[in-house]
Amino acid sequence: MRCTYIRLLVNDYEACFRFYSDVLKLPVLRGDMGSRYAEFDAGSATRLAINQREVMAEALETDMADPELPHQDRFAVVFEVDDVDATAAQLVADGARLVREPRDWTAWGIRAAHFRDPDGYLLEINRPLIPADDTTA
Repeated sequence: MRCTYIRLLVNDYEACFRFYSDVLKLPVLRGDMGSRYAEFDAGSATRLAINQREVMAEALETDMADPELPHQDRFAVVFEVDDVDATAAQLVADGARLVREPRDWTAWGIRAAHFRDPDGYLLEINRPLIPADDTTA
């Protein structure tokens, strides 16, 4: 597993986009003011991403007012893996709590599965649907 993103799940996407792009002056790699998702070059192999919080809650079919997770999903740690299905199966076998089974998120360009750690933090494992080095596309 390779940690590829720290994804902040934000309430005020536009203000956060302006903060990271205009105040911190991080180069925008993907997204814009209105996209509700953006990626920034954080000067390392791990990127910083921001995502409108409700978008992730809708995608995972979670309730942001869930009393068991009163402040759930303020951020996600994202790991890229070689095989999402095999890794997800191994994580479940080893005791990880599955939130969303592996599936293709075509709008996001990834195959991903979601888990929670023992404290309730959101973890994602993913693999690009089209590898970055694929020149046939």
